[in-house]
Formats: sequence, C-alpha cells, structure tokens
Amino acid sequence: MIKIGIIGYGSMGSMLIDGFISSGKCIEEQIIVSTRTICKLNSLKQKWDKIEIARDNIEVAQKAKVIFICVKPYQIEDILKEIKVKIASDTHVISTNSFVSIRTIENIVKCKVTKISPSLTSEVREGITLVCHGKSVNKEDANYIESLLNGIGKVKLFKENEFELADKFTSCGPGLIAAIFDELVKSGVKKNGNISKEDVEELVIQTLLGTAILFREKRISFEEMIERVATKGGITEEGIKVLRRELPDVFNEMLNESIEKSREISDNVNGKFE
Repeated sequence: MIKIGIIGYGSMGSMLIDGFISSGKCIEEQIIVSTRTICKLNSLKQKWDKIEIARDNIEVAQKAKVIFICVKPYQIEDILKEIKVKIASDTHVISTNSFVSIRTIENIVKCKVTKISPSLTSEVREGITLVCHGKSVNKEDANYIESLLNGIGKVKLFKENEFELADKFTSCGPGLIAAIFDELVKSGVKKNGNISKEDVEELVIQTLLGTAILFREKRISFEEMIERVATKGGITEEGIKVLRRELPDVFNEMLNESIEKSREISDNVNGKFE
C-alpha cells in the first residue's frame, strides 16, 4: 500500500483528500496529513477518521512515498528544506503550485517531481488538472499520479512552459467566467428593474449548466452551438455581432495582464530560492 502524504490542509489539501477517497482511488489508511493549524484537522477526522495525522512535516516525509505539497508559493522553500533530509530518491513530490518550477524543487530535493494545477471545479469532480512530470518520473510513477488525479476530474498533460496560459482557462477560469457573467447579470438588471438580480442569476447559471452539458454530451463545437441558436437576421445574431466586435480586444488584454502577473510572481518566487 502506497502511503500518500498531504502537507498543508487548506482548500487544496481538503479537495484532494475528499476526491481521492470518495472516488475510490485510495483508502483513508493510505493518507497522512500535516498542517500548521492543527485545529483544521478536527473536521477532517470527523469525516475520515482513519486518516493518519502527522506530528509534523518531517513525519510525512518519513512515511509517505508520494507527497502532495499544498501550500502557498512562498512557503514551499522552507518546507522542502525542512523535509529534504527524509526524502528518498524514489519519493515522489507533487507541487500543487504552478508558480514554482520543477527545476527549483529538484535543486532542493533529489527525488521525483511533478507539478500540477487543479481547478476549483474539481470540488465537484468536473475540473481539469494540468500535469507536468519531471524528467526523473517514469511511466509507472506518472500513471499512478494521473490515476489519483482522475479522482477529482480530468487530467491534461502539458509542458511546463505551457502552464502560464493553460491555467488561465482552468485554475483562473471559474473566477474569470464568474466575472463575465456577473457583468451580464448587472446589465440585465439595469435594463429591467422589475426583475431581481437573484432571478437573472438563476436564469444565467441554469443556462450555463445546460449549455455545458450540451457541449459535452452532444460533442458540438462553439461554432456549431452558435449556428443552432443564432438564426439569420435574429436577435441572437445581433448580440453575437457585438461580442465579435468588442470581445477580442478585451480578452487579449485580459490574457496579457494575467500572463504578465503570472511571470512576475513566478520570477519572484523562484528567484528567492537559494
């Protein structure tokens, strides 16, 4: 039985644990957890009472062959330096932070390293997790990690230098989508004050859900969906003309600003590692 370590029990750590166990990818006894705020683990033990609670991060490193590090980017260096004396060459460290490079991690711990970027939508098992394996990760190791991650959604392999764009559609995606449709809802309410914001939100959310299901189950493209809804000379066509005219510049600027910020954070984080 492979022991799975989780260092850091915030939203990411809890999502991984719930997904791995609920999907049957592992059992409670396989998991050992450590976190700075021990009181957070009370709710964990109530839900999964057979999970092992470690005294500290070093105990996780001693016992686990696979270790997920689920902390903020500026905390990773200290944790790696703390546990490196207990990390064996066949230990597999998985960083859940896209800002810290695989090379940076490998410079501190001499073991197998994988970087992943899950999405908030993985909480409902509908996310895509971006995955990049280091050079020392063999096929068997990769298959095991990918199988675990399939418990929280779909796995998509990318090169590390593709992460900064790809995670704008996955990790950042829920927030960006919410912002877009929040503005749509606000515009709708302004047009007709007799309809409540809550009612308009319900209309939009349910339509989003149904549209997503259509895309997945009917396997149609964006263009095909537009053709089915936007009849020639109709009201949808007029709305789409506006979107086609205005949105390219908005989205180009959004991606440029987001990527620039990602690079700034990544450079700062990796530059601080000794």
